[in-house]
Amino acid sequence: MPAQSLFTPAPPGYEPVAARILTDIEPLPCDLYIWRGPRPVLYAMQGGDLRKVIARAQRGMSFLVREVDFDLLRGALAASLPRVMANGRMTPIERSKTAYSIVAKILVPIFSRENPLDHDSLLLTHKAIDGITAHLLLDEEMIWAMLATMQKHIATHTHAINTAVYGAVLAKFMQLGSPDAIRDVARGGLLHDIGKNRVPKVVLDKPAALDAAEWQIMRSHVKAGHDMIVRALGFPPSYVHIVGEHHERCDGSGYPAGRTASGIAIDAQLVGIVDAFDALTSRRPYRSPVTAFDALHLMRVAMRGQFSDEIVREFIKLLGGLNAITAGLEGAGDLVGVMRVAG
Repeated sequence: MPAQSLFTPAPPGYEPVAARILTDIEPLPCDLYIWRGPRPVLYAMQGGDLRKVIARAQRGMSFLVREVDFDLLRGALAASLPRVMANGRMTPIERSKTAYSIVAKILVPIFSRENPLDHDSLLLTHKAIDGITAHLLLDEEMIWAMLATMQKHIATHTHAINTAVYGAVLAKFMQLGSPDAIRDVARGGLLHDIGKNRVPKVVLDKPAALDAAEWQIMRSHVKAGHDMIVRALGFPPSYVHIVGEHHERCDGSGYPAGRTASGIAIDAQLVGIVDAFDALTSRRPYRSPVTAFDALHLMRVAMRGQFSDEIVREFIKLLGGLNAITAGLEGAGDLVGVMRVAG
């Protein structure tokens, strides 16, 4: 079979799924199809031994899953994350890339403006990020692997994953609190921008500066996200203040309430810092990404007063350690020179 046919776009009513992210699912939660000729053909049936399916799949192969079955697969993917993170058959980098792809696959429909944030979807986000966070608290090697393999293209869900991972790792590095407190940082980081589902795409993706009216619309995502989470759960979870405060700034220049440092929870300050850093180092419709060094320089000089100096210094130390440990690894090169910012 020609290699290019492995990547044929999904036909209507189906979703593509890369075989490599299914490795630690057992048993198969739904039927898998491949596209042959004019229509998808059944390849493996629900309940089958997925290890055998993966073993006979061609390298780089993608399957198709019916859209009506996709929630079954997403639930199984979330449940597989602890096994992926602990899979000794893969290197830490391979585990990191696989876990990242799994969480992205879970989040894409949730971060779509066409889908409301309901109770089950919100709990699925918890399960997904908790499966990663638990291992980051225990496995130092996985921390560096996750940080070194982050994706930096423009997408709300990839920025969400990056913010959650940076946040959890920095909270652990700073000994911010109990495992539950660090879990809340990860959950808040993952969902900090969920309210952007309610921002019109013409504003969200505008390739130029926003005018005053558009900026007010953009700012509304903070309250929208907070309210979406409370509405979906029926109560305010212990991390929802992070969603509501991640754009507050220590000097009072932030929003929505213009709070100063003493009025902003430390975990929300932390998420605000890693959110800004990841946004600066990722491509956006209106600008190119900057290096890690330049991002931290901007945050310490051009944005002086907006962020806690103590947390920024700790973040610089963390990134400096990443640079030292992962020198030469894919994705780590941008961090060269980070420690110079601390001077």
